[in-house]
Amino acid sequence: MLRDSLLDCCMESVKNADEWQTFHDWLEKVKDMISDEHRRLGYMAVYPIVNGSAQEALFEGTREQCKVYTDILLENQPEMKGNIIVLEL
Repeated sequence: MLRDSLLDCCMESVKNADEWQTFHDWLEKVKDMISDEHRRLGYMAVYPIVNGSAQEALFEGTREQCKVYTDILLENQPEMKGNIIVLEL
């Protein structure tokens, strides 16, 4: 949400390439800070497995949140059993 808000501000405020680069740098720093905080908090992600490879994450959260998400997913889509994996970010 913070990243999206910064992006909205960037789009409204930027008048030249130098300003855009500064805002782009800010966005990247915010993204990195959010990722670092998620790792610090022990966030994990639920990934579907397709042809033996993990795809884009379906959900990110704490271990407990991922367990609840996975339980609900498997309840509604039992065919997914064996085709999802939960990994640390």
